[in-house]
Amino acid sequence: MADDIRNHTLAELQEKFEALGLERYRAAQVYEWLYKKDAENFSDMANLPQKTREALRAHFSIEKISVQEIETSIDLTQKFLFKLKDDALIESVSIPARDRLTACLSTQVGCRFSCAFCASGALGFKRNLKPFEILAQYLAIRKNVPLHKITNVVFMGVGEPLDNYENLVKAIRIMNSDAGIRLGARKMTISTSGLPEGIEKLAKEGLQLELSVSLHAALDSKRSVVLPVNNKFPIGAVMVAVKKYIALTKRKVTFEYILLGGYNTSVEDAQALVELLRGLNVRVNLIPYNPSSSRIKFQPPAKSELLFFKSFLTKKGLDVTLRVPRGMDITAACGQLRSRAMQKG
Repeated sequence: MADDIRNHTLAELQEKFEALGLERYRAAQVYEWLYKKDAENFSDMANLPQKTREALRAHFSIEKISVQEIETSIDLTQKFLFKLKDDALIESVSIPARDRLTACLSTQVGCRFSCAFCASGALGFKRNLKPFEILAQYLAIRKNVPLHKITNVVFMGVGEPLDNYENLVKAIRIMNSDAGIRLGARKMTISTSGLPEGIEKLAKEGLQLELSVSLHAALDSKRSVVLPVNNKFPIGAVMVAVKKYIALTKRKVTFEYILLGGYNTSVEDAQALVELLRGLNVRVNLIPYNPSSSRIKFQPPAKSELLFFKSFLTKKGLDVTLRVPRGMDITAACGQLRSRAMQKG
């Protein structure tokens, strides 16, 4: 099967073109067609000689991912279900706001980690996405939401991004490239359940990315219940990696904390979180629990729990935000639309 041309950085493509006897500068022209003009086949690339286009067709492909379903919320959040060439299903989400449009992209078909709040892991892990399959989600959203420019990208759809490290970073570099999509690194966020090795590697990439770590409890005994990966990589190991990331990148790290009524909202939980994060360049993003998104039956926090927890952290000097729920009237949580489609099939 021909190699998808979007699997390569510009530098890699220039070397491949040279090896094929093609002019190196043609690679930049191809990049412009792919990422700025949304070309879906080589015949669209009108400023390339016919022989060049024939050579490209002989050695590369531009695979399409098909849109199977789009769900639109009353708040204009949209959930996309995509089918890949091997019939695997993945999802993406577009989230509009007043001054931005965020695209949430998948990095794997399925997931190994079975987090309690995500439907992706319940169906098991199938394979990693290649760079072009990550990029194709972005391009498809851009095409289907033409009235808004994508300003931000979060890697938090199906799969654990840092478990597909090499393909993820290559896709990010193509997005960040001036010749490619030209999206600033600070406009891209990697949302991870906390894989220390991946976090430490990411810190050395020289990319000014945003890092978001799912915490959900500051005590190992509680975190392991909702994030089984904590049994292998407990909070202490995650924090060592995060501190290295902060030191090397000088970037603020966000910790995601889903508030579970009666479970992780006590004074003890709040104090443990303060002690864990004290003195670090971090932000805590509090997320009220949505019962429809979990296989484990917790309760949403009472308003008094939510207000207490936020107030406690703020008074102790932490930077705290409260996530406003989006797409509540559609299957907008990770893996839900894919799971429903697979059950039907």
